[in-house]
Amino acid sequence: MRGGQRSVLLLLILVVAAIVLAMLRNTGAGSTMQGAALAAIAPVRSALTGLASGAAAALTDAQQFNDLRAENEALRDEVVQLRSAAAGVQATRRENEALRAALDYQRQNTEFTLLTARVAGRDSVDVLDTLIIDRGAMDGVRVGMAVIANGNLAGRVLTVTTRSADVLPIHSRQSAVNAVAQGEDGVADGIVEGDDAGGLLLTRIEPDAPLAIGDLVVTSGLGGGFPRGLPVGRVISVFASPENVFREAAVEPFVRAERVDVVQVVLERAPGSS
Repeated sequence: MRGGQRSVLLLLILVVAAIVLAMLRNTGAGSTMQGAALAAIAPVRSALTGLASGAAAALTDAQQFNDLRAENEALRDEVVQLRSAAAGVQATRRENEALRAALDYQRQNTEFTLLTARVAGRDSVDVLDTLIIDRGAMDGVRVGMAVIANGNLAGRVLTVTTRSADVLPIHSRQSAVNAVAQGEDGVADGIVEGDDAGGLLLTRIEPDAPLAIGDLVVTSGLGGGFPRGLPVGRVISVFASPENVFREAAVEPFVRAERVDVVQVVLERAPGSS
């Protein structure tokens, strides 16, 4: 017989016994039988009482567990929300700092007409790894214009729509900018190109051109498009190969496109500036 059926049968027996005792309550035999019955069922009553107490405790523990789990889930959600809010505050603070720096640069460099733009996204689907900015043809942006960040060359405008533009970062393999390395012994002309490691190479340097580690690399202004003197980076190594008559230099860029939130498009050189 299963446990559930035994419990039902025991309950029926107790009910019948209670009825019989009630009928014999006022007789001597009834009192004797009542005492004997109570003594007989005392262990059963104790067991049932224990079972009831255990069941109540189990229900209480289960409810407390459910309450703790719900509270834990609520706290976890709150932590996620707080982290998201903190990240948003940090991003806003970083963008505000970049905007203030861009405004200060524009005030201090009046020889350029600059247009401040926010980086709205990044397109890394192809090898170009372009930046998408929130300014376009309606703001005067044109293909080929130089783009700077914190006063340093970040890239050039690749394509333009009415309200946005794609910027080709200077470290892209498709980028090439005429530049010079400026050192204590003179300047060395070359072309800055992106390499496979996200850095820069100054190529096509004449064998006898003065060049040393630490030289400042800036745009030369040759070839049109870019004004002269925009900082690009610093020479960190110089090397040559027997197969190439020209020397090359590795250049550490001043701008990392993945860290840029605000840029400025060089619309034109201000009238009267050299």
